[in-house]
This record gives sequence, C-alpha cells and structure tokens, in this order.
Amino acid sequence: EREEMGILDLNKDGKVDGKDAQLFIDGATKIYNRVAQEAPKYRMQQHAILGTVTLFCSRSFPYTIMFAQAFRLTGWPVVKEGLAQLAKQYEKGRHELSRQAPTLSEAQKILSNYSTDMKLLKDIYDEAEAISASPTASPSDVAAASRRMRVAKDDMDRLTLSYGRARAVLSSLHAVLQAMDPTEVSDAVSKVWVGLSTCVVAAVSPSAQCLSAGVAVRE
Repeated sequence: EREEMGILDLNKDGKVDGKDAQLFIDGATKIYNRVAQEAPKYRMQQHAILGTVTLFCSRSFPYTIMFAQAFRLTGWPVVKEGLAQLAKQYEKGRHELSRQAPTLSEAQKILSNYSTDMKLLKDIYDEAEAISASPTASPSDVAAASRRMRVAKDDMDRLTLSYGRARAVLSSLHAVLQAMDPTEVSDAVSKVWVGLSTCVVAAVSPSAQCLSAGVAVRE
C-alpha cells in the first residue's frame, strides 16, 4: 500500500490529494500535446506500418477493418466534435478549479483542524471558569480567569465563523460543476456514443460491409 501511495504521490509531500491529480492531468496533457505535435511528421511511416499489418493479418480481424473504415468515413467527424466539446468543458472546469484551489486548500485545513482547535479553546474556557468560581481564588486570579474566559469565548466565536465560511467555500465546488454546462457535456457524450455505436452496427451489418468494401476499393 505504501508503494502504491508513493507512486501516486507525484509531488512527494507524503499524501495523495488534488495536487497530485492536477500534476497527473498536466503530465498527461503534455504527453498528448507532444504526440499530437510529432505524429504528423511520421504519417508515411504510420501508413506503412498499418498497411503491412492489414496486409498480413486482415483475415484475423475483418470486423475491425470494417469498423475502422466506417469510423474514418462517418464516425470520426461526429466523435471528433464531441471530444472537442468535452475538452472545452474540461478546460472551463479546470480553470475554475485552479482559480479556487488556494481558497479550497485553506478551507479544508480549517475544517480538518476545527474539532481539535475548538476542544482546546473549550478546555481553556472551562479551566478559567473553574478558577473564577473557586471560593479560594484571589481577586487577581478571578480577574485573570475572567479575561481568559473572554479571550477564549472570542476565539471560539471567530473559529465558529471561520468554520462556517470554510463550509461555504467548499460548497463552491458546485461552481466548478456549474462551469461545465451539463447540456453541452451530455450532448458531447451522446455524439461520441452515436459515432462509435453506428460504426459498430456498420461493421456487423452485411449490407454495410459491402458498402464499406466498395468505398475502400474506390479509394
């Protein structure tokens, strides 16, 4: 388990959190951009490899070839549009999350320490209250205890206020979700699904197979 945590702990801070997820996304984005930038330079080699594999192994995956043909002609334009919409919504949500990240981190820290800090302040208040109520306490001790009670009470009020604000900040995660238009996301996912499913149907349909083979021969 520790080894898995070490692998996932990309920033080496001893814990796996949103920062590690952000680093993973950034790294994956860089790799994707690099591949997308370099791939066109080797288009001829890619076609040669694909042609060789198809030439010697085409009888092993006829449905795959039909699917690829249908996907290239009809599925990819629809899927590409859907993926572009998803990428746009992802960037909007990512921008909103990056904008709120420092505030969210502070809010999570306040919430995680709230119980401990509140218990400490209550102990100080109870101790001071006990001293002020003691019949053997001197007037100076009572006055000092009263001051400690007021300070502890003010600190508890401020902590309670900070706790409420922290909860409000964390609820602003809904703003991140709101930044991603659910209608556009649903439409994008539908386009990807329709593009892929229609190609599967085209691959297994005898009539569509004949049409796809004819188009391939024509090209």
